[in-house]
Amino acid sequence: MRTEDVIDKLSLELRPVRKAAVERRLAGALAGGALLSLVILAVWLGLQPLGKAVALSSFWMKAGFTLALAGAGWVLIRRLARPEGAAGAAGYLVLAPLGVLAALAALQIAAAAPHDYARLVLGATWLKCPFRILALSAPLLSALILGLRGLAPTRLAAAGSAAGLLAGGLGATVYGLYCQETSAAFVATWYTLGVGLCALLGRLAGPRLLRW
Repeated sequence: MRTEDVIDKLSLELRPVRKAAVERRLAGALAGGALLSLVILAVWLGLQPLGKAVALSSFWMKAGFTLALAGAGWVLIRRLARPEGAAGAAGYLVLAPLGVLAALAALQIAAAAPHDYARLVLGATWLKCPFRILALSAPLLSALILGLRGLAPTRLAAAGSAAGLLAGGLGATVYGLYCQETSAAFVATWYTLGVGLCALLGRLAGPRLLRW
């Protein structure tokens, strides 16, 4: 059979891709990973008293920061899941939540007495926080990697980083349902590190697990 005949035969079997197919696939993976992450949190660490927590501005500060990071990851992964997709200027979206929280942390430190600096930055769980976030983000990252494997990313490291950023942001949001640390300086340091570790893990995994 001639090459032209093969091409013609293959073209007859083409079906139009449904609108928002990429978003549907990624959202499905995200929902499954988030549910698993919540179950792990409930079994492993439990939840803080949410009735009291939601009345505190610090709870919403943490949630707003981590969800903003996840939102930046969502914008990036939607772009990078497509062939020849590029982050472009969207790559700078992550700087906005980081800048806002860094400013809040700096104001908090400036207003505190020197003997409070360590408490504000380290809290009581600084050694555990980033790794707990990474553990809770792992189901989300795994689900997103599986979702991306059915798509057509070509910038594999960047796509993996975006998946890690999205997974880390949502994993940190889930962790906030347990964590009772309230300092902006703590969140800016250790939550950011936890999300960053997940983005790094995604970047390392992307070229290996997303290769066609």
